[in-house]
Amino acid sequence: MTVEFGSGFLEGDGPDHKPAHTVFNLQGGKSFGRQWTIVASALNVADKRFLLDESNTFGGTHYNMPRQVSAGLRYRFWY
Repeated sequence: MTVEFGSGFLEGDGPDHKPAHTVFNLQGGKSFGRQWTIVASALNVADKRFLLDESNTFGGTHYNMPRQVSAGLRYRFWY
């Protein structure tokens, strides 16, 4: 598990800041036998949205990434 905290990005040229934000991520895996492993991860578990930037410097308004979930199955070959 990871927890990311942001105190709020600078609003324009300051001194105001955007609201603070917290993002939770989870990742885990389980081995089955000697060759198989299943893994799963979830980024931004609470699906919290916040504004990162609204300046025109890099092409407009940007928000953080929405919730992302992935899973995988690994097989270990014997050499």
